Amino acid sequence: MTRPYVSIDIETTGLDEETCQVLSVGAVIDDWKSSIDDLPTFHCYVDHETIMGSPYALSMHPKILRAIAVGGGEDEESDTPEIIHPDDMAGEFENWLSFHQIAPHAEKLVVAGKNFGGFDHQFLKRLPNWKSMIRMKHRYIDPGNLYYDPAVDDGPPDMETCMTRAGIYGEVAHTALEDALMVVRLIRYWAVHRHMMPAHVSLDPSTGGFPNGS
Repeated sequence: MTRPYVSIDIETTGLDEETCQVLSVGAVIDDWKSSIDDLPTFHCYVDHETIMGSPYALSMHPKILRAIAVGGGEDEESDTPEIIHPDDMAGEFENWLSFHQIAPHAEKLVVAGKNFGGFDHQFLKRLPNWKSMIRMKHRYIDPGNLYYDPAVDDGPPDMETCMTRAGIYGEVAHTALEDALMVVRLIRYWAVHRHMMPAHVSLDPSTGGFPNGS
């Protein structure tokens, strides 16, 4: 049986993990069988008592900052993610994984994400108890590596380029959950169409490529 992996993405108050903070965490468990719309998801905002970061990064997340400031959606929006204190993040994430029969304390997670090792994990492992409770394999699935074409790229392509090569058109969402879901879409598309690589070959989006209608 194909082993599930967890796609994880975060939004932060800046690029420096030593001075900036995690604002939002999104995750998806891909079992390789279910439709993407039916996969288990996790999405939360992280409630820091004091927010520190860069002006540019903070300006990108007014909705998150406002929700944290007022303790949730002002008009009781049903889609407002749960707001979690940093001290509770690792435990809440572990509870979600355990509910879906994944035990990171017993077996290390297989994790996917765009530049997860170089960015997201550097922030997450600074959260209290994260490293001890959420154990991960040190190799990650990165769509930038899957869609890399040495004939035209000077390095792993960004998310938007990966999307274009998979026939997915539009802008990168820049919300934690949507970006985590996009990574799943890119991995599944590549898994079906990898025989058509190199990556710069134009793929016809009308052919689909997502198992079970995903």
